[in-house]
Amino acid sequence: MLQPIRYASKLSLSPIALRRALQRRSATTLPQIPGIICTNQEIADDMLVSRVRRWAGNLQASKSGTFDMLQVYEATDGHRVPKALCGLLRTELRLAEGTEPVKAIVTVFYRARDYLNSEFWEDQIRRLSDVLAEQHLSGGRGVQLMVHHNLPSWTLGLEMGDHRLLAEFDALHVVGNPLQRAAVKPELVDLEAGAPGCDALRDYYNTTHRLCGTGGPSSSSSSSSSSSSSPSSSSRSLPAGQYIVRGPGGDAICSLEVLATLPSRLVCSNVWAAEGQEAAFAELVGALRQRSGKMMVSILADPRDGVWRRLCGPSATPLPGLWRSRKPLGAAVTGAPVGLTAEEQVRLAKAPFSLPWEFVPFHFGRLVLI
Repeated sequence: MLQPIRYASKLSLSPIALRRALQRRSATTLPQIPGIICTNQEIADDMLVSRVRRWAGNLQASKSGTFDMLQVYEATDGHRVPKALCGLLRTELRLAEGTEPVKAIVTVFYRARDYLNSEFWEDQIRRLSDVLAEQHLSGGRGVQLMVHHNLPSWTLGLEMGDHRLLAEFDALHVVGNPLQRAAVKPELVDLEAGAPGCDALRDYYNTTHRLCGTGGPSSSSSSSSSSSSSPSSSSRSLPAGQYIVRGPGGDAICSLEVLATLPSRLVCSNVWAAEGQEAAFAELVGALRQRSGKMMVSILADPRDGVWRRLCGPSATPLPGLWRSRKPLGAAVTGAPVGLTAEEQVRLAKAPFSLPWEFVPFHFGRLVLI
């Protein structure tokens, strides 16, 4: 649930009483933001809100109660007119080469709904995110992140206030025959539970920034969903998670993380392979394509990742397939550190991100007419 907004009330209430009062309220106002702010179930359903709710309902973070959707309305002729929509994720970020995670608040998407004044309302959403981040991170160490979609031609223009551009993401799309039999057998592992033989893979993840407690659609929600808008509506839906191929000695030699199975494609990220195991990685991609039954595999990444450049970059050996295309994902991340040391800020700016499902646009791989 949304944390109590201390700027919106001067009542002398306990946090629990204030939370209950906010749950019963019909709206909130902030002096910094024009209009009325509604959250979660207070937001009336429409085509866009329903699509976002289906997307958010498949996030692990949403199930743990750390995801909130906010919509700003403006009162016009006695009616509330939606002006901007955003989603906020409260989680932790494990910095590259760091030992302990730090608090993070992430605006995973935002969109102006008044298309004639979109720049103004996008600025209001950014301001709202800053207000809530100041509350969430006050008195501690952490990072405020914003995920941007529909990027401008000059992405440095996203740097406003204390926010700095941290990453832009790329996508490699490969189309192949899903009926072709693969020569390897991928194994789904849980790195957090201490899967054996994955020390080299863990060392790779230690060189990237990674959100904690997040992930793609769970297998239970995937199997129970029958909507074509849900990330996992195929009867051959592949469970999200980390897939590896083991070598003769039992150690992992290559890996790929499955984020979601969409109606049109398999979405993956976080590629890794030991030196000289590029052919095994290509076989892994083919095996996951065959298991999912999807012709297209989309592999997303931060292009600053050296392993991604070696396996999927412009100079890499092309992955087997009938057609392939490499292009920007259309998403970028800006961030503002709070209370981090100078060394941590340098690592935040230079190290690549491990791309989670929460950073992927909710409309990715679909035709959206809203």
